[in-house]
Amino acid sequence: MWLYIILLGFAYLVNAQQDCSRGGCYPAVGDLLIGRTDHLRASSTCGMGRPETYCTPFGEAQLKCCRCDSQEPFTAVSHRIINVVSSIGHLRWWQSENEVDAVSLQFDLNRKFQLNDVTLDFRSPRPAGMLIERSSDFGKTWQVYQYLAFDCAASFPHIRQGRPQNLEDVRCQELQGNPTHGGKIRFSPMAMVFSVPVSKSEQIHELGQFTNLRINFSQLTHLPPQRYRTPSAFYAVDEMRVHGSCFCYGHADRCLPDNELERDPFGDIQIHGTCACQHNTAGVNCERCADLYNDLPWSPADENNPNVCKRCNCNNHSDKCHFDPAVYEASGRESGGVCEDCADGTTGKNCERCKSDYYRKPNQDMSNRDACISCDCDPEGSVEGGSCNPMNGKCICKENIGGERCDQCKPGYYQLSAANPQGCTKCDCNPQGTERDQTCDSETGQCRCLPNVIGLRCDQCASHYWNIVSGKGCQMCGCHTRNSYSPQCNQVTGQCLCREGFGGQLCTECSDRMYGTLQSGCRECNCNFQGTFENGCDKATGKCLCRPGFVGERCDSCQRGYTDTFPNCKPCHSCFQFYDYELRSLGTQMQTFQNTTSGQIGNFDVDFGPRVNNVEAELQRIQRLSSGSGISDSEILRMENRLTKMREDMSQLKPDQHLVDSFGSLSADLNSLRFNFNNINELYERKVTQHGNSISTNALGLFSTVNAAYQSSLEAAERVTVAQTTVSQSKESRRGVNGLEGTTQEALLDLETLKDELSYPNLTPTINRICEGVRTEPCTPENCLGTVCHRNNITLCKVGSSCRGAFPLSMNALKNTQKTAKELQDLNSQLLKNTQLIKEAEKTSNQIKDSAQQLSEQVTRTRTRMEQDIESTRQFIQQVRDFLTEPSTDPATIQKVSEYVLSIRLPVDAFSLQRKINEIRNIAGKLPNIDAVLSQTKEDIAKAKKLQSEAEEARNTAIRVEENVDGVVDNIRQAKKILQEAEDKIRGSSTSLLQIQDRMQEIEQVLGPVEKGLTDVHGQLQVFTQRVEKLREGTAESLQQAGQAKHGAEEAHRKAMDAQQGLDAVKDKYALLKNRLGQASKLGAQGQKVTNIKIEADQLFKESENILRKMNEIEDELREGQQSVMNKISKLQDLEDEVRGIRDHIRTKADNYATCRD
Repeated sequence: MWLYIILLGFAYLVNAQQDCSRGGCYPAVGDLLIGRTDHLRASSTCGMGRPETYCTPFGEAQLKCCRCDSQEPFTAVSHRIINVVSSIGHLRWWQSENEVDAVSLQFDLNRKFQLNDVTLDFRSPRPAGMLIERSSDFGKTWQVYQYLAFDCAASFPHIRQGRPQNLEDVRCQELQGNPTHGGKIRFSPMAMVFSVPVSKSEQIHELGQFTNLRINFSQLTHLPPQRYRTPSAFYAVDEMRVHGSCFCYGHADRCLPDNELERDPFGDIQIHGTCACQHNTAGVNCERCADLYNDLPWSPADENNPNVCKRCNCNNHSDKCHFDPAVYEASGRESGGVCEDCADGTTGKNCERCKSDYYRKPNQDMSNRDACISCDCDPEGSVEGGSCNPMNGKCICKENIGGERCDQCKPGYYQLSAANPQGCTKCDCNPQGTERDQTCDSETGQCRCLPNVIGLRCDQCASHYWNIVSGKGCQMCGCHTRNSYSPQCNQVTGQCLCREGFGGQLCTECSDRMYGTLQSGCRECNCNFQGTFENGCDKATGKCLCRPGFVGERCDSCQRGYTDTFPNCKPCHSCFQFYDYELRSLGTQMQTFQNTTSGQIGNFDVDFGPRVNNVEAELQRIQRLSSGSGISDSEILRMENRLTKMREDMSQLKPDQHLVDSFGSLSADLNSLRFNFNNINELYERKVTQHGNSISTNALGLFSTVNAAYQSSLEAAERVTVAQTTVSQSKESRRGVNGLEGTTQEALLDLETLKDELSYPNLTPTINRICEGVRTEPCTPENCLGTVCHRNNITLCKVGSSCRGAFPLSMNALKNTQKTAKELQDLNSQLLKNTQLIKEAEKTSNQIKDSAQQLSEQVTRTRTRMEQDIESTRQFIQQVRDFLTEPSTDPATIQKVSEYVLSIRLPVDAFSLQRKINEIRNIAGKLPNIDAVLSQTKEDIAKAKKLQSEAEEARNTAIRVEENVDGVVDNIRQAKKILQEAEDKIRGSSTSLLQIQDRMQEIEQVLGPVEKGLTDVHGQLQVFTQRVEKLREGTAESLQQAGQAKHGAEEAHRKAMDAQQGLDAVKDKYALLKNRLGQASKLGAQGQKVTNIKIEADQLFKESENILRKMNEIEDELREGQQSVMNKISKLQDLEDEVRGIRDHIRTKADNYATCRD
């Protein structure tokens, strides 16, 4: 029964540890080699390359030679390094090659561990010299622990001996005993420095940690020759133990499994490498503080201070922080934690304040999750992308932004944009066409215009309106419907575009340069229009209306006070008035003088007047020829530009129309003629001046002057004759231009007709019906100013409102389509997600079912084995009990058995055993009904698949009826609801499956060590059975010897009685003899002999009394031991019923796993 108790308690080996809350604590130690045989290697092994023979002493002066062949493992002659692991057994060992001094054994780990001690049990002579090294950085660097030798001075002459003075002091320790004999060598780093005055925690932290261990044998011990033959020299180790634990810096008292994928076939790992960290530490070796416990610097624990990591004050807004030395020093070494990834809109090293786009909730503690409220600010219109006042949450708007959320432009501003530093753009409204407030639409920038004013800036009149400068809106043109080409007029002057023969602002009068009325008829003004105003003459009388500087009935002469010739009449210098008065006075005086001297000159012909007049007439003719029809240079340039425009229009209307060449040469000829005329005119003016001067002298001078002028005129006439050819060419060119002008005029008439046709119809009503707008200004194919469809907040369709107009409806349909498309994409994503969840749930269910089946088989095997072992144990106990109660069993054998039974130590005490039993019951009790859970899971998965199918059908229906937006939206919402139900079902099933999986893992954690303990204890039982059998055999021999001893004892007793009787007779005779003789000394030699006999008899009697006393004591001790054994057997029997109940409970749960169905 006691073996069954050991089996149940073997799952958790409890080792007493110090309280972790008071100081450093350390996990229990064990053999690190067990479960890690592949991490141990040797630099030399006999028989690895080929078989090798070695000879060892045998008997007296003899040698026994054997073969070593380690090419194959686990043979009788294989001596690989794996044989030293304690779990392999004592019948195998590792052995090096012969005569190799430098050999090393190296143990490499994948984690950092704590070394407690190393034990080597040598089968060969122990090394003459060796050293032990360690590495704490996975073999990058090595440090020597200690040198060991039987003669340190000879083996390591440069290494000091004695006790280390500090933890870095490496010394040589001399080994004791005979080196030629095998035996154990034990090394402990803590025992090595026991004399160094440092704490235990410091010893462990400085010397205990290691990742690699290397034992270097440096010198062989040679045995003396045997009959002239020398034995082989080698290293051989029966067993090697490396005791240690996971290295935790004093922050853990147990180790956790590492979840290693590969298992060692020679035993499970006894000591795992991951620490179960306490003191708010984390990491494989508890080498750092946990994520939220970095307010103080991390430190190893020591005996009196656990150095618990302090929690950072993150005000419940973060689960992670880091230690900042600068912050720690600034706080006076009180707090150095800086929180990371502050949530809930907080920031700061303690998450103690709100972010820039959050504000503090009034009367709310900072540790509450809703202490900071998100600023409800438009990121495009607020400063810093959505920030607000941290105290009251008021949004901080940009300069031109308004509204509580900074989502509206201020009056007079439009087009809110994040790229605009001021937020909105100022409305650039025309003050002449805008209402007084000069506001505009906040989105489009459309200004609020006065009546009949249009344009984004209200800077133009609507069609058929003019006079925006009035500041009251535009007024209607009022053009005559028949007399004008279009109801549209010039928006600045109000002048209508009149048809030919009509004029006036409204096309209700005769045209310019004509007079009369529409009733009486219009006649052309008889005026030179180069000297008149634009309208030419008075509409009623036909009198030419001359411009300043022009005179004459036709306005074809320059007015006095103007210089140059018509039509280039230019005002004279300001001094003209002064000199004109003087000249008029002199002229009057000269006329008087001529009248006085007219009779005194004589009758000779000095009348040059006609000839001068002829010259002037010729000059005027030349002037007319050069000036043509009296068109000025500016007029020619204007006509040339107009001609170019007409040529372009003709090219568009009639691309195949042949156009005459350019008149560039004509312009050049005209410029040349103008230059010659100016020279002639200048010469003429000079001659006139000379003529005037000559008149004031005498008639002869006058004649000579006139004669010279005549010659000059002849020369000018010749030059005029030469210019006749150019003038003729100019005339021809002018006729061509006139013809082209006529053709262009016809094209202009066609354009005007087309323009008139494009002025109709008015599309404004149609636009309003399409855009659901309130447009009032006309819109024709010819002219449609401003935005066709005004997009503002008023005309946009709102949710729940009725929409009219094709454009708003289409925009609303477009938005609904986009929204539907997005929801369809979300639906597809949700469908894929739920499909994956269903697959994972099915996979998890199958895994749990397989695991349950495996666990059921494992429980069944364990249960069968437990029942077999219980039965074997019960039979064995009965055999032991019968053996002990046999009358023939001698007290010495009972004593040995009793001592062995009493030396057996249960893994745990009764209290711990009861606690583990309760844990097993709790785990078993927490197991849900597997059948019910799997059945429910199966139903949930089926429902999820059905819901998934319904969601996919809804999605497909939505796609098929995509034209019906409302129906699509309803289908999508229904699909979302179905998907959410499916997801809830899947998550509920996943939660149940995970709970089952957790319980199964707990059971596996309990049953795994139980199976391992079953194997070990079964081996222990076999060993104990062998010992009992040996005792039984020894007892049989003892019984036989006891019979013989009894017979001898009876014979001795009989002889002793005879001797006693003889002694009594001798005593009587001696007393009688003594009385007779008086003194013994007088008897001589015979008396001395009698005295000696008496002394020997007394000694024999005392020895007999001592033997009897000891036998009585042994009998009492055996009786007490037998009573103690019976008491323990009674206790074990009391626990048997309770254990049987637990077994039945476990069997019931195992049956549940075994009967699981799909």
